Amino acid sequence: MLVEIRDTRLYVDQRGPVDAPPLLFIHGGPGAGSYDFLAFQGDRLGRSFRLIGVDQRGVQRSDPLTGPVSERDLIADFEALREHLGIEQWSILGHSYGGRLALRYSAAQPDVVTKVVFENPGWDMVLASDSLLRAALPLLPGAEAPPHTGPATKAMWDERMAVIAQLGDRRMEIYTGPDSRGLQLPADTELSDEYHARSGHFHEQITSSASFGEPVLPYFAQLTQPAMLIKGEYDPATSTEEIELFRSDVPDGTYYHATGVGHFMHAEQPELYAQLVTKFLLS
Repeated sequence: MLVEIRDTRLYVDQRGPVDAPPLLFIHGGPGAGSYDFLAFQGDRLGRSFRLIGVDQRGVQRSDPLTGPVSERDLIADFEALREHLGIEQWSILGHSYGGRLALRYSAAQPDVVTKVVFENPGWDMVLASDSLLRAALPLLPGAEAPPHTGPATKAMWDERMAVIAQLGDRRMEIYTGPDSRGLQLPADTELSDEYHARSGHFHEQITSSASFGEPVLPYFAQLTQPAMLIKGEYDPATSTEEIELFRSDVPDGTYYHATGVGHFMHAEQPELYAQLVTKFLLS
């Protein structure tokens, strides 16, 4: 359903009992939307939670963007949605780029976010794109990593994503484990070109915002909630440096190394993933 939040309408998909513990899913991409995650986890996590998936402003089934957007806008939208739904506190789960937003949100609202799960997060855009390139370059003979120093920029991101785009149909090979090479993400074929165009425009706008290059790793030390990092064995996004910082700097952090899977554990091992998340959040 479309819900009026601040100056736009967000598409919100709720699964599970209304009186179950609330859990907000924050999608990645940027611009990936919540459709794929809910296809694999909506009914599973909905057994134990009031699972709330939202397409971020301008993404997929939400209203198109009419102006610029920043990560602060997205966090403000989550807070406004929580108030709209009458939820006092909730846990949050961020996948990929959504892990960056989940970290920002958890640090900013410690009294509202009770627990947080990060699945293969892209916290720092320079480190994440470094890690992605290291996974992609062995499949691209002759390709080179565009040099970059300093914080993330739009130009840096576009240059690095252009290299990864050279993988073409082989792109999913760097994102999945060996047993999941044929994984199909349903949004690719089940959502309209218009929805994909909205996501593309959002991607352009958010990567152009100053907020995209801001450092967020210092927020680790500010987390007061229990936090879990799920890292797939073959995931190309979360860097070794980020994992080490999470394990050393997060006061109440749990690290889970997911063997055999890549970037999409929620789709590659859906039952195990649901059990893992449920146990952590309800313990």
